[in-house]
Amino acid sequence: MVGFGIFMLVIALWLGGMGLTDQRALWWRFQARRFSDPEANEPSEAGYRARRVLLLTMALVMVVMAVWWFTGIDYIQSGGLED
Repeated sequence: MVGFGIFMLVIALWLGGMGLTDQRALWWRFQARRFSDPEANEPSEAGYRARRVLLLTMALVMVVMAVWWFTGIDYIQSGGLED
């Protein structure tokens, strides 16, 4: 049960790391080779910014889900008793 929460934290770290890296370098490394004229198909600065915001937002969502998961485990292990 705890393994799933740790898995979510690992994914959050990966998403956060991808969001903090240079988006232009990532595009040129992994996407540019698909196009015969990569400069004409390169995303705009707004596109890079949107991708960065999306990745960081998803990392934050994964952290919130992991915290919720760990607090849910405590609730289940206590027998569902409330203080």
